[in-house]
Amino acid sequence: MPPEDEAQIDAKLKETDRAIADLQKQRQQLLAAKAALGKGAVPQPSQPQPELSEKALEKALNMLEWNSFKKKDGEWAFLRKRDGSLVEDLLPIVGFIDQLRHGKRLVVGKYEYVASEDKFLNRYFAGT
Repeated sequence: MPPEDEAQIDAKLKETDRAIADLQKQRQQLLAAKAALGKGAVPQPSQPQPELSEKALEKALNMLEWNSFKKKDGEWAFLRKRDGSLVEDLLPIVGFIDQLRHGKRLVVGKYEYVASEDKFLNRYFAGT
């Protein structure tokens, strides 16, 4: 496959991932608006987020700009932008991020991930 074709496919995949993330965000906003309108009604269980493969999670996480801690092992990246919204590269894996935000520590690939202060994403070498 010529490099130009591969680059075009990669660009189209990234565009598709962003479109999916935008649609998921719109869906969540609509569900929240619907819930606000129907207060007192029996809440319907929300549909579970589709499970992502570990490879897809790892790819999304590796797209972040990671920085080394100065005084300890591990790295950090921003979880949110200045306006408080989730960093764009994390939108496709919002279910995974929500688990971290609720205190879980999850291992993906060779790293263990944890959220801190609902602003940062930290990762530490998980070992073998």
